[in-house]
Amino acid sequence: MLFAEVLVDVANRRLDHGFHYSIPRGMKVKKGMRVIVPLNYRQVQGIIVNISDTLPQEVKVEKVKPILKTVDGIGVPEEFIELALWLAETTICSVGQSLHTVWPLLKGKVEEWVIPLASKDDEDVQALKILDEETYQALAVLFRSRRKALPMSTYLKRSGLKKPQVEKLVKEGWLRLESRFTSILPKSLATMKEGDLGSLVEPTVHELTLERQLTEEQERAYQEIQKALDEKTHKTMLLHGVTGSGKTEVYYRSITHVVEQGGSAILLVPEISLTSQLARVFQERFGENLVVLHSSLQPREKAKAWQKMLSGQISLVIGARSAVFAPLPNLQLIILDEEHETAYQQDENPKYHARNIARKRMADNQGIVLLGSATPSLEVYGAAQKGKVSLLTMDKRVAERPLPPVEIVDMREELIRGNRNIFSLSLQGKIKKVLERGEQAMLFLNRRGYATFVICRECGYVVRCQDCDISLTYHTQGHIMRCHYCNHEEVPPRICPECGSRYIRFFGQGTQQVEEGIKGLYPEARVLRLDFDTTRQKGAYEEILGKFRRQEGDVLVGTQMMAKGLDFPNVTLVGVVAADQMLNLPDFRARERTFQLLTQVAGRAGRSKKPGEVVFQTYSPLDRAIQKASLHDYKGFFWEELGYRKVRNYPPFTHVIRVTLLHEKEERVIKGAHILARSLKEGILYQKNGNTPLDILGPAPAVLPRLKNEFRWQVSVKGKDLNLLRKFLHEGVQRYSQETGISGIKLNIEVDPLGL
Repeated sequence: MLFAEVLVDVANRRLDHGFHYSIPRGMKVKKGMRVIVPLNYRQVQGIIVNISDTLPQEVKVEKVKPILKTVDGIGVPEEFIELALWLAETTICSVGQSLHTVWPLLKGKVEEWVIPLASKDDEDVQALKILDEETYQALAVLFRSRRKALPMSTYLKRSGLKKPQVEKLVKEGWLRLESRFTSILPKSLATMKEGDLGSLVEPTVHELTLERQLTEEQERAYQEIQKALDEKTHKTMLLHGVTGSGKTEVYYRSITHVVEQGGSAILLVPEISLTSQLARVFQERFGENLVVLHSSLQPREKAKAWQKMLSGQISLVIGARSAVFAPLPNLQLIILDEEHETAYQQDENPKYHARNIARKRMADNQGIVLLGSATPSLEVYGAAQKGKVSLLTMDKRVAERPLPPVEIVDMREELIRGNRNIFSLSLQGKIKKVLERGEQAMLFLNRRGYATFVICRECGYVVRCQDCDISLTYHTQGHIMRCHYCNHEEVPPRICPECGSRYIRFFGQGTQQVEEGIKGLYPEARVLRLDFDTTRQKGAYEEILGKFRRQEGDVLVGTQMMAKGLDFPNVTLVGVVAADQMLNLPDFRARERTFQLLTQVAGRAGRSKKPGEVVFQTYSPLDRAIQKASLHDYKGFFWEELGYRKVRNYPPFTHVIRVTLLHEKEERVIKGAHILARSLKEGILYQKNGNTPLDILGPAPAVLPRLKNEFRWQVSVKGKDLNLLRKFLHEGVQRYSQETGISGIKLNIEVDPLGL
């Protein structure tokens, strides 16, 4: 007899607990297949994760029930079952969460249906009219249903019964409960027909142009990648190329080589907005063998994409983070463009990083992971210095174009001179010259809105979000204050709600204020703004950039949306309004992110035959991140920052696992955080002689102590051995789960979080 371990998919147990069932003789099943199994008095859906001819010692054969039936549709391939199990283990999340992430075809709605076990013509049912009218009426609701079955929620509403009453009828044999799965996809992949939809490659009005003749550095990098691909062994490679050095052309050549050899590839970009622009370049070469994947696709579009991938029609996928799970045949290459971007880290459970998923998949497939960036993360560049990652460098721009010179403007001196404008005199003069020459400028400020906060100058009251406990940002469009976390909106007060004063003022700067300032100084200038507020509508991003590319705008004002991947030949000036904006965030990576963002923004200038220039406005002109970014000196910054991290024992010299606790009641979450910290400290006592290389940090309020009406506290564990950290935390959480007074408290676990 064969047995199957099945992860059941029911409420409060989302594919997270394995049960063993016997496989009926003649039933054809395999690992990853969806099946219907009995669970107590219900029928539920589950996934087979293992098949064996033996049972665990604690499971008695006589108590094992048989699988009832298989579910039509495509099962989860064994490769992805193993990937989900690995993901659950490494991110310390449930297997159910990882399975739904790895194989999105599982996503859907699982509903409990109520089914009668008798017809209205049965003699026993007829007798119920007289003996038990209440039970008869409960059955009559189903008899009147066109399908003779109803979802539980609908049945409770129509019958007026409570859930315990329904369960009583089930035990008495009048009803049966059955779990049914409704996919997010509108119809089975098997019934999808070719041509149901148009191309999944989105049209765009702006294109990247590639230099078909490789430079010496590009050729050298490509040859190294080609050699690694031909060796058919797993390897991670870092392509460190300055902005404008032509990394996209190297990607193009490498992908072309893979496809010509019968393989397939995935090209990841950090933001959805960049997918269509890259797809346009690659569509010319790969045509119908290319699909674009991202979260904005409609269910029918996702259905077609998966159908084509599973049928082997696709050789290249371009997409954002989740595209790393694309089920391509003979996958040989995964590329992460701008690998340093935090967008590659998933915010929700499982909190995976696309880079780690790519490495795991390529290790299993004996393929290559190619990481590309002008400003690689310290962890990756450090690994390259140790030889764990192969390093390829491109230090020169295409066609020997120079990197733009950067001027650092000390805004403290501007105040001394009496200039209280948000633009320094130097930047104002440079913008004027650019406009006179008929060229274009880009102005960067990584904060949307008009004013950062609204404050009463009489008593100091700041208008905050009622659910997130952070200041609301004022937007002139619609004259509204908005929370950038939960989107709560309020009309600005005319008088202070606290003291009644009329001295309400707006402080701080946002992209709307920069836009307004340019229009005030240069009325003739055509100003475009690129931020979340102006790109809410579908196609707005392409429309704004299309206008700027066609030179229908003179100045583009924007947030980090315009910091990467954009190439405008007529842009000769880039101005950073507040270069030190992120320097003082309570995060050890603040300086690294400042350097990366400034370097990337500066790289938008002078990318064609026209030379460019850059202005950094700052109140911290001597900070090493700003100084090194002004010199385009990544190596210098890397070694200085690495020394700073080593002295303070920050990553990459240690690992951190953070647990965030969330609850609507502050006292509950504080109590839960202290219980968790105590449970973890008990684990340290279990270590021999109390000697352990682990540190427990906290409990403490999170940087954002309240978000979306939930209070947030955190406890972190720090140590050099990541496997030991995972084991230690898992055991600590197990002890925590046995405590009282923790019900309803949510735990979010992040392994090596990108922000602390």
